Amino acid sequence: MKIIKGITGYFGNIYESVTTISMGMWITFKTAFFERKVTLQYPSHDILDGGSKDASLPSKKKLKPPFEPLLGASQQIYKGPLNTQLPERYRGLLGYDELKCISCLLCAQDCPIDVIRVKGVKIEGRKGKAPITFRIDYSKCMFCGFCVEVCPTDAVFFTRKFEGATFEYRTLIREFISPELYLERLQLAEVAKRKAKVKKVQSQKSEEKEQ
Repeated sequence: MKIIKGITGYFGNIYESVTTISMGMWITFKTAFFERKVTLQYPSHDILDGGSKDASLPSKKKLKPPFEPLLGASQQIYKGPLNTQLPERYRGLLGYDELKCISCLLCAQDCPIDVIRVKGVKIEGRKGKAPITFRIDYSKCMFCGFCVEVCPTDAVFFTRKFEGATFEYRTLIREFISPELYLERLQLAEVAKRKAKVKKVQSQKSEEKEQ
């Protein structure tokens, strides 16, 4: 009986080894040849393509060593809407919409490391203050999201951009208000101040006449 048990155990171990190895090899084979590749050759390929277009990674002809994969290089690794590959609440580089901004300074005040600089002026025909300076220092930003959460008009938001590497430090400091727009709004602010003074003088004169 011991001999029989030993023989059956021996062949049972062989059978178990063969079946488990076969299952593992089948999973590897299926993943290598039949399933979509999940490893993208970044940064040799710009997979986001601006984050808004449909695009596909190039074929073997455009791949360059050492990024050329050993298996399936001639097949397209990915095709589809690339912006859907990042989560909906992905925290990329901060974006800014100056048309929505009212220069309330909440974003700058809530920032724990003084990344944002805001300055605004009062002009006619615009709610709140029009921004004449809006600066973000991406070299310091830690993507905490405080500025995005506190903004009452959604003027500050997270984008899907994440490529911020550069050789020049000054390129990480982004000025969102152009010099032309800065000067234009300063002039409009002066006009608004003069009109406000004239209106105040007129109201004072009318009050004096009534008295």
